[in-house]
Amino acid sequence: MTVLTLEDAKLHLRLETGDTAEDAQLQGLIDAAVDYARQFLNRPIPWAGDDGTEIPLPASVRAAILLILGDLYENREGQIVGTIRADNPAVERLLHFYRVGLGV
Repeated sequence: MTVLTLEDAKLHLRLETGDTAEDAQLQGLIDAAVDYARQFLNRPIPWAGDDGTEIPLPASVRAAILLILGDLYENREGQIVGTIRADNPAVERLLHFYRVGLGV
C-alpha cells in the first residue's frame, strides 16, 4: 500500500501536480518522511492488526507524515542561516498514541 502518493504530496506542498521535474526527489522525501514516522512509532507503516489484516492509516499519522514531508522539502540544506528554528511539536503529538514498545 502506498502511504502517500506524489499527488498527495504535491497538493500538501502546493506544487503543480502536472509538473514532474521534481518527482524523483519528492519521492525520496516521501520515503524519508514515512521512514522517520516508522522509526518513531517503532512499527511498520502501514501495520497489521492482530488478525494479520492491514490497518487503515490513522489520519493523525498521515498528517504527521505530511508535516515531516513539508519540513524536509522546505529545509533541504544541511544548515539554516540567520533564523531561529524549532521542531514542530505537532509531529510527536500526532504520532505519540500509536507508538509501541516504549517499556515502562
